[in-house]
Amino acid sequence: MADALFFRAIIKDSAQKALKMVQPSLPFGILWSLAMGGLVWAAGALPEGGSGFMLFSALALLTLFTHSLYSVAMYQAVLPSQAGFMKSAWVLTLAWLLMIVVISIGGSIIVLFFSLIGSSLGVASGEAGQTITDMTAQMRETGTFWPLFVLFLATLLGVFWFVVRIMLFASSSAIRGSVHVFRTWYWTKSHLRTLGPPMALLFVLPISAVSAIAAAIAAPITDPALNTAAVSFLLLPTAWLGHGFAASVYERLAPALEVDEG
Repeated sequence: MADALFFRAIIKDSAQKALKMVQPSLPFGILWSLAMGGLVWAAGALPEGGSGFMLFSALALLTLFTHSLYSVAMYQAVLPSQAGFMKSAWVLTLAWLLMIVVISIGGSIIVLFFSLIGSSLGVASGEAGQTITDMTAQMRETGTFWPLFVLFLATLLGVFWFVVRIMLFASSSAIRGSVHVFRTWYWTKSHLRTLGPPMALLFVLPISAVSAIAAAIAAPITDPALNTAAVSFLLLPTAWLGHGFAASVYERLAPALEVDEG
C-alpha cells in the first residue's frame, strides 16, 4: 500500500514539476539542440589530425556545457538553488565528465565480457571473410542461446539498477553547487523497489518511445547535422519529464546540506 501511494504521489509531483520546467528551460533546450547539430557538422567538416581532434574535443565540451545549462535551468525552476546559475552549470559539466568516465569503463567491461563469452562459445567466423549467416541457430545447436540470453537480461537489469542508484548525481550537483556523484549513491540505497517502477515509466519508456517517433519524423531530413538537431529538439519533452522525476526524488531523499557536508 505504501509503495502504491509513493508511486502515485511521485508520478503526480514529477508531472507538475515537468510542466513548471518548460518555459524557463526551453531557450536552453533549443541551444543544446543546435549545439548537437553543430557537433555532428563539425565531426565531418573538421580536418583530420591533432588540430581537428582538439577543436572537436573543445566543441564536445561546449555541447556538454549547453546540456548542463539546460539541466540547471530545469532544476532551478523547481528546487531552491544554493549556487549561481553559471557555477552550477560548470559543476554539473564536471560531474558529467566524471560520470562519462565511469560509464565508459563499465561499458568497456561489459562489451569485453560478452566478446570473450562469444569467442569461448565458438560464435566467430572460422575463416577470413567468412560471415555468420545464422548466429542464433548456431547458438541453439550448441545449447548456449538461453544461458547467454539470461545473462544478457541480468546485465540489463544490472544497468537499470545502476541508473536508479546514481540518478541523483545531476540534480544534487546542479542544486548544491559541488560535484556529487558517488556521494549520492547512498541516498538511493534500499529504494530500488520504490524508484524502479517510476523510473521505467517516466524515464526509460518515454525515451524509447519518443526516440523512435523523433527518428521517424526527422527521417526526411537527410543532412546529418540538421537531422541530429531536429531529433534533439523533439526529445526535449523527455528531458522535462525525467528531470521532473529526479527533482521529485531529490526532495524526498537528499539529506540536509549540513548533514551532507558533515
